[in-house]
Amino acid sequence: MTVDSGTPSVPPARHQTAQPAEQILHSANAGVVVERVAQIAAGQGDSARRMAREAAEFVNAKHPGLATVFVYEESFGVKDRLHWLIHFRSLEDYERLLHMGGARDFRDGVLGGHVSHHQAEQWQAAFVPGTVRETMMFPHRWGMFGTATQTMAQDPSMSPLAADRDEPWFEVLPARHQTSVPAGELLNTATAGVIMHRVVDFSYKYRAEARLFARTVAENTNLNAGGDATALVFEEMFGTMERMHFLIHMKSLSTMYKLMGIDARTDPTAPRATYMQDWVSKEQGGGRWDSLMLEGSGHDGCLTPQYWGD
Repeated sequence: MTVDSGTPSVPPARHQTAQPAEQILHSANAGVVVERVAQIAAGQGDSARRMAREAAEFVNAKHPGLATVFVYEESFGVKDRLHWLIHFRSLEDYERLLHMGGARDFRDGVLGGHVSHHQAEQWQAAFVPGTVRETMMFPHRWGMFGTATQTMAQDPSMSPLAADRDEPWFEVLPARHQTSVPAGELLNTATAGVIMHRVVDFSYKYRAEARLFARTVAENTNLNAGGDATALVFEEMFGTMERMHFLIHMKSLSTMYKLMGIDARTDPTAPRATYMQDWVSKEQGGGRWDSLMLEGSGHDGCLTPQYWGD
């Protein structure tokens, strides 16, 4: 039998920055996560990775507590594809950072000011034109985009509206509020050895039921993984409607065996019951989890923190 050492293949992303832990934003304490993806051009691997690291640490050092950037490599997907995970507390902080950077940051984004001032020509040569793509994600909260169930909508304690404002203002909470597991026991984009990024398109008709299922499945992972995995749920902004993102943070790659084992349990308290129950009410015709999502829309990606020891 193979013994799981529990040791990540590379150091977690928190080692990519010299900033103290209390200044680091990550997937569990951020209100906004932006994933930037780019394909490295042929023959540009070393220089592209170096520039990616330099741009990330430039933001981390210049804007501690305002933004944190980690660099990840895509594993078991497209080779030489880099992922920057950029974390902010809020959209207000994102706008504030752009204003601090000036016109170039408005045009090129948070990393653009550093790139255009220091290495514009090298950056253009390092990555394949047209492959740079950004996805903005908000941690899911009940009521977002009208996705609260009827019962939730009738409960004043479930209201997502900011109590300190006269106008209706949705208050996005960091993803750590999605789980009953203490924050200190959660894995996140700063501490995970591997991240499985799962993307699913849900049915608009059952959008509230879909979120209830998504949050239940994620919490099943959190409560049964014994600290070896943390699943957090995010909504895609300014992209495909009804697209949900699961960031499943794992201690190591072999943690996948544990997650598979959790789903395979057949004891009376096994979380697999989640997949056996109806999530759609009988009044709407009934239906299990497979009726909530668009068939063929699910996709899993595997991200590993870029190793900075080279």
